[in-house]
Amino acid sequence: MSRFCGDVDAEPVLSAAAHWKKSCLLSDGSALSGQALWTPACIEEIDKYFVQRPDEGAGNFQDKLEQQLAPVSPEAKMLAAEMMWAMYLCPSSLTASHKRETVQTLWARSGKPLPSSSEQWLSDAVLSGVGSAGPGFNQNQWRELAFCVAFASRLKAEPEQRRQALLNDPWKFDEWITQLPDGKARQLRHMVLYLLFPDEFERIFGKTDRRAVLRHYTGRPNREIDKLSPDAIDRELQNIRTRLEQQHGTTQLDYYIQPLRDEWRVDTFSAATEEVTPANVLAALEEIDRDGVPASAASMAYDLVYKAKRYPPKYVLSLAVKHATGEPLDREQFSGGEKSPAFRLLRRLGFNILLKDDTAAGDGGESPIAALMDGFLAQAREGTDLSTQGYPGEYRGLQVKVSFGKGNFARIPWIAFLAEGQTVPLGIYPVLLYYKAQEQLLLCYGVSEENRPKAAWEESHMNRTVEQWFRERGLGRPDRYGSSYVAAAWDTSKHLPLPELEAALDGVIDEYHRTLKGTSPDDAEKLAVKVDIQAAINSFSAALRAARVDFGTRHNELAAAFVCSLLAKPFVILTGLSGSGKTQIAVRFGEWLGEGRLHVAAVRPDWTGSEALFGYEDALRPKSADGRAAWVVPAPLAFILRAYEDPDHPYLLVLDEMNLAHVERYFADVLSGMESGLDCLPNLELDAGTWRMKKGLETSIPFPPNLYIVGTVNVDETTYMFSPKVLDRANTFEFRVSTQDLVAQRHKPTNAQPGEMELVRGLLELSRSGSDAPEEPLNALAARLRTLHAFLSRHHFEFGHRVFQEALRFGGFGLAAGFPDVNSILDRIVMQKVLPRLHGSRRRLELPLLGLARFCTQLPEVIESDKELSSMLEALTGSNGPAQLPISYDKVRRMLYALQVNQFASYTE
Repeated sequence: MSRFCGDVDAEPVLSAAAHWKKSCLLSDGSALSGQALWTPACIEEIDKYFVQRPDEGAGNFQDKLEQQLAPVSPEAKMLAAEMMWAMYLCPSSLTASHKRETVQTLWARSGKPLPSSSEQWLSDAVLSGVGSAGPGFNQNQWRELAFCVAFASRLKAEPEQRRQALLNDPWKFDEWITQLPDGKARQLRHMVLYLLFPDEFERIFGKTDRRAVLRHYTGRPNREIDKLSPDAIDRELQNIRTRLEQQHGTTQLDYYIQPLRDEWRVDTFSAATEEVTPANVLAALEEIDRDGVPASAASMAYDLVYKAKRYPPKYVLSLAVKHATGEPLDREQFSGGEKSPAFRLLRRLGFNILLKDDTAAGDGGESPIAALMDGFLAQAREGTDLSTQGYPGEYRGLQVKVSFGKGNFARIPWIAFLAEGQTVPLGIYPVLLYYKAQEQLLLCYGVSEENRPKAAWEESHMNRTVEQWFRERGLGRPDRYGSSYVAAAWDTSKHLPLPELEAALDGVIDEYHRTLKGTSPDDAEKLAVKVDIQAAINSFSAALRAARVDFGTRHNELAAAFVCSLLAKPFVILTGLSGSGKTQIAVRFGEWLGEGRLHVAAVRPDWTGSEALFGYEDALRPKSADGRAAWVVPAPLAFILRAYEDPDHPYLLVLDEMNLAHVERYFADVLSGMESGLDCLPNLELDAGTWRMKKGLETSIPFPPNLYIVGTVNVDETTYMFSPKVLDRANTFEFRVSTQDLVAQRHKPTNAQPGEMELVRGLLELSRSGSDAPEEPLNALAARLRTLHAFLSRHHFEFGHRVFQEALRFGGFGLAAGFPDVNSILDRIVMQKVLPRLHGSRRRLELPLLGLARFCTQLPEVIESDKELSSMLEALTGSNGPAQLPISYDKVRRMLYALQVNQFASYTE
């Protein structure tokens, strides 16, 4: 049964497809409104102004589409929005929010509001997609829309009886749609077949994958497969499915899910690249020269070098396949690297691939940057000649501007690399600054001094200004250019490592091109932020329940407290019974943050030092050619470095069974880095498969502020206690299971769906900026905390400024999140920040716990003397009456009971 998609819930999409078929294809109605939109007249308008008048000029697809459709009627504009909606039902390579925004924007151009009834068809469940369409669909949406127009026009031209017959017979419909113009090339053809007949046609939308599946399971060579029409391939795929279902004894099979996935994917690369020729590669290089390289396609370690220009090899090959077959090869389906089939193919076709730190361009000559620097430094040191003649005027598409001063020799000669529209007085640009007096050469993300530039470097590059760099090294203040940002630096009194310099410069130039190229719709979405803590918490709470993780009557309150705690301080400890949901809430939150933003590390008893999280230098592996040592990088460190490189999104590291080792031994550097903000992590990069220090940059970087850490704790004879140093820096939760939560209908938890990315990024914005809670309730909370502090000080359990400020910060988030009152927030603070620090003998704990019991029941302004408290033990421990702070009071009573029975108590039971 081809409708099976594994963990992907296809039913909302298929329900929308059935609605589309009934309302729009069998009749002339509308998917999103009650109007008649899918009419021959409206379709003809779109054909006339969009299909027949293509706009091949600059600009993105959506902007040009809106301009092309400006003359059409409101109904035709609404129809165009619905056509995009239908096109977006299958692809999962575009986000639901991006699809929804596109449809809503197009509809808005009609001047008519979208009816409220359309919300169900624009939901995330409907627009999440069922399979990747690959880069071909995303890059050719205008062609797919033109095919959609042709499909609708031809279908409406059929007599009604014939149209109904086609839409009820999958194989007749398959033959019919294949005969449409461009019907053999468009991915939308395969999507429409799956949407209308999901039990007969596969969710394989790319030509490359269809050929690879057929080649693997039939053994046919490509030359035979190329002769097959798309509908013939469809029949072959169904025959293969029938055979596989019999072989595996189940209909629950999908080509993108094990056990089938790895069976055929080995053939994908060879099938896709069989027809690639050197001419196709040259066509790909011309396309890159014309259109540039998308940020996501930049190479990390290698470049294809052609005529002294550098190109990302995988992207080149992907485009070369497009020029050979009509469809680009998805870069996620093949790997790069020295021994990869991709690199072997490109070299066999006559192209040179080099490491980024290899300056040779294949002809044995000196690299252009080496020649540039030799002349520049010699002239700068001589300090007499202001001429800049003879220097290259262009490098990697940028104007090279060299300056030694005007009239008088400058104290800081420089080389700037300028894009069109950017100047040194007004703009941003990569720049090499030579501070002669200090003998320092700085590669910088340059920023104009005289005028504020309209463009801006990404925040991730704005870590250290030239002025800060000078101050940190005791060099005083720089004469000029103090506001630019340092990317790398070299001591010119020593040998200058030109390969390292060139690689670092190329890296900054890559960032420069990406910055100025502007943002695609997907990139724009990455930057969109929706700051709404209640909406975010509600979304996470619903995702928990949808993943079959339900905490009963306290579910919403627990989800809110958990999120607010992470916002207040990105370190949370979860204690409690095994199987009570500790790990579930943490893991599901990580999944809700988005794909790839969760890492679960199982703590081992042999974690005895910081190397368990921060790695260590690998003395057994050889150093690189430029002297950089190899580094052993454990999985948690690789994840932390990934979070550092993506500062706009939150990440979650879960340390499972955190106290199986001495926490202070392996976690002290993390706590210090989180607290101080100072550099503590090794600044590493993957270089040809080996982790090494980044070239020419600082050796350490600060702990990423966008990383949340959650530790789970189990208590038995094999585990270790936490010190106050650790507990002071965390919010600690206790997980218990009430009797009423034990229901027979419990199901095994499933993965949580990612949250709306704008909301997820909004949480990160909140954690950076804080809440806008009113002062009055926070003042009341502060007064209660001071009362509590005064009492705890009598018994040497007082808390410090950090706990006080973090408690108020939690309170601000709690108020914004909708906690009912200050007392409910205070209840959580006592439970999460105060009680976890209490452990010891009865003599040490009894009076403090009695005072806390009084505080939790009545919230007095002053807690009674110790003598008066001693007489209250029986009354307080035996009372089940209402308390002002019920969660904390219940915990205090249990700790008092443990004191009576065991003469010792702690937060963890």
